[in-house]
This record gives sequence, structure tokens and C-alpha cells, in this order.
Amino acid sequence: MSDLQIRAQEKGNIAVFKIQGKLDAKTAPQLNEALKSRLASGKVKIVCDMSGVNYIASAGVGTLKANLVSAKKASGDLRLAGVTSEVKDVLDVLGFSALFTITSDVQSALKGL
Repeated sequence: MSDLQIRAQEKGNIAVFKIQGKLDAKTAPQLNEALKSRLASGKVKIVCDMSGVNYIASAGVGTLKANLVSAKKASGDLRLAGVTSEVKDVLDVLGFSALFTITSDVQSALKGL
């Protein structure tokens, strides 16, 4: 089993990524590739279901931020859903919580997107 699993599905014109495992310097490029390819295909509204992420490092945060910026430039958004307390703490410490729309679950993230 790899350290990170990513499953993508479409909900209308929104891409939902279910992310599970560790998001660090080793695994962040895998997520970056998945998000970038979705953005390149014109899917600029993305929800990342983070409920299965038990660890995030600054490389993972950087990947999410870079893709958030790309999505917003294309008039889209990247929202985080189901963020665990461990991940939320890291986002808070790094000062990134305010950049993202963070919701308790995917359904909430989809509303208004």
C-alpha cells in the first residue's frame, strides 16, 4: 500500500478528490499531478475530501495552496472538506486556514461551488 491514495469522481462540473494517507514531500507530487491534470482539463471547481489524511507536511500544504491559486485564476475554487484536527492544526500554525474554504464534509463543500 502506498502512503497516499487519491480517488477522483465527478459531481456535475465539480471534481471531488478523496485523499487518504500521509501528504508529505514524498506524496505531494502525486496529488499535485492529479489536481493539475484536472485543472488543465477545465475542471476548475475542486473539493478535496481530507477526512482520510492523518498527516500533512508543508509540502502538502504548498501543493494545496498552489492548486487553489490556479483554480481561482481560472474562476474556480479548491475547497477542503472533512479536515482532521491534525491537519487543521498544521494549516493554523502555517497561517493557511484563512486561505481555504474548509467545511465539515463534502456535501457542505459542494454547496454554492
